[in-house]
Amino acid sequence: RHINTDSDSEVLLNVLAHEIQEATTGYSLDPAALFKAVAALHKRVRGSYAVVSQIAGYGLLAFRDPYGIRPLCIGFNDTEKGQEYVVA
Repeated sequence: RHINTDSDSEVLLNVLAHEIQEATTGYSLDPAALFKAVAALHKRVRGSYAVVSQIAGYGLLAFRDPYGIRPLCIGFNDTEKGQEYVVA
């Protein structure tokens, strides 16, 4: 992987991508693999962070640093079509 900027967000994205790649087998991506990848990211990354990421074809992934330093909130709304979620 290549780092193209001085942004810490880019570094975090690359670590997440690496850990997802390590946690998956083939092209299947399931919740267990994502939990494993985020747990591995927590072990590798120091500092405070909150991440909201869209994984194309799968959905939304949101997590924060293990100490909860950065805020991350989840909300939901009941609609006729089911629940809608928002993460901020």
